[in-house]
Amino acid sequence: MPEDWLTNHEAADLLGVTAGRVNAMARSGNLAHRMAGRTRLIDPASVQRLLTTNWRRPGRPLAPSSAWAALLSDLGTAGWSELTRALGMSPQQRYKLKRLIARSPAGNWDGLAKARAVVHRVRVRPAYLGEILQWDGVVPSGVSATARHGLDLIAAEQAEAYLGDHTRRLLEKEFHLVSSPSGNLVLRLPSVTEPHLCVVLDREVMPAAVVAVDLLDSGDPRSRRTALQIITRLLEATLRD
Repeated sequence: MPEDWLTNHEAADLLGVTAGRVNAMARSGNLAHRMAGRTRLIDPASVQRLLTTNWRRPGRPLAPSSAWAALLSDLGTAGWSELTRALGMSPQQRYKLKRLIARSPAGNWDGLAKARAVVHRVRVRPAYLGEILQWDGVVPSGVSATARHGLDLIAAEQAEAYLGDHTRRLLEKEFHLVSSPSGNLVLRLPSVTEPHLCVVLDREVMPAAVVAVDLLDSGDPRSRRTALQIITRLLEATLRD
């Protein structure tokens, strides 16, 4: 078996679907594959291409406040009551969200949390990345928060963070940020109202669930695999509570 090709189950884990769905996608031509005897092997490049398109698993995106309540609480495992109240959620909304968390597979969370922020990808001199991540109002996440969460993922000369629009404009002026689809800095502006922005950004680093969905968005198979492991662990903890 070629080492770099994926089994059905490995591809299914990365895509957040069943092995049967992977088979169907391969037969329909949506995933490149080959046969090794009776075993179907999936081309990892075709999986990555699919992950970087607008393809998503079933599940309507959550409203931004619900997405942030779920993610900031590490899927209901930390500070649930305080966060949901601070984000203005009613008891009924909290109940429905907790039920949705319990029944949503790990691979669905990039789609469920899609509306959490507006994404700006920019290019900046790599030497400035560390300074930008320490700027007031900038909260590291994704590849820039992996070390803080004990994850063995390194992305050289890249950074990700959340911030408000005012801070983004200050950074653009100070560091001459240039919009670029292949930029080395991903800035995410939370899609919440101004009173709730401090709830999202009042922290030194984003919690594990936020980091995980950012890694899911990257399209990188190794990052995605790590993200799914994090979310699965958090969901297991939620079900035990």
